[in-house]
Amino acid sequence: MKTMKNNPIVKVYARIKKYSVIMFTLVIISIIFGNAVKAQDNVPAHRVQEYIHWYPAIKQIEMRDTWAENHKPGEWQITGMVTAKDKTVITPQADVNYAYSWFNISEEPVVINMPEYHLYYSVSIFDMNHFSQVVIAPKKAVVIRLPHQKSPIEDAHEIVLATNQGLAFARQVVVNNEAEVIELSKNITIDGKQGDKPFIVPEFTDEVKDAGDKIIQEYAMKVQNARKLFGSTYDGVGDLDRAAGVFLGQLGTEAYVVDYAQYVKDQNGEILNGQDSYEIVVPMTSLMKNDTGYWSLTLYNMEDRYLIENPQNKYVVSSYNAVADEDGIIRLRINPTGEGVNGIPTNGNTFYGVFRVYEPEMGVEFPEINKVENKSK
Repeated sequence: MKTMKNNPIVKVYARIKKYSVIMFTLVIISIIFGNAVKAQDNVPAHRVQEYIHWYPAIKQIEMRDTWAENHKPGEWQITGMVTAKDKTVITPQADVNYAYSWFNISEEPVVINMPEYHLYYSVSIFDMNHFSQVVIAPKKAVVIRLPHQKSPIEDAHEIVLATNQGLAFARQVVVNNEAEVIELSKNITIDGKQGDKPFIVPEFTDEVKDAGDKIIQEYAMKVQNARKLFGSTYDGVGDLDRAAGVFLGQLGTEAYVVDYAQYVKDQNGEILNGQDSYEIVVPMTSLMKNDTGYWSLTLYNMEDRYLIENPQNKYVVSSYNAVADEDGIIRLRINPTGEGVNGIPTNGNTFYGVFRVYEPEMGVEFPEINKVENKSK
């Protein structure tokens, strides 16, 4: 008589039971893994929107903390001419001397004084939400205060912030006079007791950040001009606009102060590349509203949005140094080696350009960038 163990029916049952356990286990693993993937794909939309809202403040804090590694509130950092080695901020203007000073006005207002200068200069005040106010060529002190604080000076440019911290950002254009500008910048002062009240933003998961960053970057790369990116909600500037503005240029200011055109594609709708040649014909009128302003074109590496390293250390051409051709037309030339009058080298890098107009006419018509025969090949 056969034992139960050797019974064929029992053996089949045991085999079925074994494979059922294996299959059940695989199903459970599949469900768990599938839910994990689904959870990553379904990032809460309201959290992504909150992240986009706070993105400018997050980037302000990152810039402030980097600056604070070597400086104290109320102290000025003077850059001199910005080069490709400078990684303080993305998309910097290359023909100016910058002066940075982070401040905390939770205790009392601060007062800024700037020396007079015969070329373009200004002081911009950014709050922690990246809203800015600008004074062009200030002839008197600039007072920065909170709404409940009184100005310590009667006759001053008063700037009232909604946050207890911010960035004072002075700029002086440099035209073959860097030494003179550096000496002048040593006389920029910021006085007032620095507070220590923190500025706090919400925390976000990596999944929320990744989802928000993707939306911001995709939106930013579609921008043709920056008039909607920098300004207040009263100007119709939304959260995504402000976030895209910070992504493209963290120290960008409102269009009535500086207007910007971003060049990413040529006249044929093709992405700009570092192997081809391009030209921009600058209009002779209808750019600046007064003699205080000027225009400039600067190129940036698309990969990291900093200035493009090149043997000539040339990154910009402006109305201060541009030379007209024999026909009287100013042509800006962009090619791998920077060949030609008003040439700027790409050094073979995929790039984008920013055309800035300081003290712009209302609704500036920016010149186009056109692909031309590549003479440097």
